[in-house]
Amino acid sequence: MDLELRPIDRGDGAVLHELVSDPEVWRWLEPAGSTGPAALAQCTAWARRDAAHWELHGFGKWLALERGEPVGRGGLNVTFLDGRPEVEIGWAVARANWGRGIATEIARAALDEAQRLGLRGVVAFTRPENTASLRVIEKAGLIRERELEHAGWPHVLFRARTGS
Repeated sequence: MDLELRPIDRGDGAVLHELVSDPEVWRWLEPAGSTGPAALAQCTAWARRDAAHWELHGFGKWLALERGEPVGRGGLNVTFLDGRPEVEIGWAVARANWGRGIATEIARAALDEAQRLGLRGVVAFTRPENTASLRVIEKAGLIRERELEHAGWPHVLFRARTGS
């Protein structure tokens, strides 16, 4: 597989909405207590936030394209755990493309980018019942660290040692 990974820009809200609005994708991204599918306005806000993250940090989330067609979103972003900033690997893949290794390719590219940038202690987390994401994390070589709550859901935290 040969994905093109390009930084998400401010105008990618509709594309992100198309990627994550399927209920099977959205169920892993929605905060606890939210109702309904992903809203276009929410995805537009994500695109703006992702573009601003690139401007601020020089790294961020990518739009993953295959032969010019969007198939996923993922990469690196700064998040806060226990009040401390951490660099997180994240991904979301369009439902029609599940099971093809796209999330694993995004995760590995993000780890390579973190290494290139000298970022240390990159994390990933997912809900314990999300077996597909747990497999991606395992394939990417991250190590289980502990359980935590995130977005109102129980999650499992993993860490990779990167950088010098």
